[in-house]
Amino acid sequence: MLTILDGPTIAQGESLSDGIDCSAGEIVRITVPQEFTKANLTFQVSSDGNFYNDLYNAKGEEITVTAQPDSAIVIGERWGRVFGFIKLRSGTRGHPVSQAVDCRFAIAVEVAEPVALGAGARGSPGKRE
Repeated sequence: MLTILDGPTIAQGESLSDGIDCSAGEIVRITVPQEFTKANLTFQVSSDGNFYNDLYNAKGEEITVTAQPDSAIVIGERWGRVFGFIKLRSGTRGHPVSQAVDCRFAIAVEVAEPVALGAGARGSPGKRE
């Protein structure tokens, strides 16, 4: 089941967004607002929403995606499920790009549908075994 998260936002004059909780599933798409000042996107991630770290791959390369204003980015790699909270950065750690106006993104998260137990199934509520 696809869930759309409203946010995060990179504020005017800033390059780093606020954090958003994506722990319910795997990020599959990031929607970039039309107001976005063109730049690559990089990321900070957190397990608890308090302490964030820049996102790198095993080769020590900053995870970077090309972002265009008024577009959507499909996240096809498996890195979309390696964290609970995320912040978006316009530009890179070494070369951030400030945004001219507030830029509110949307993040699509693929959430596994709960498995329903049938009546009388092992472990169903109200049935003693």
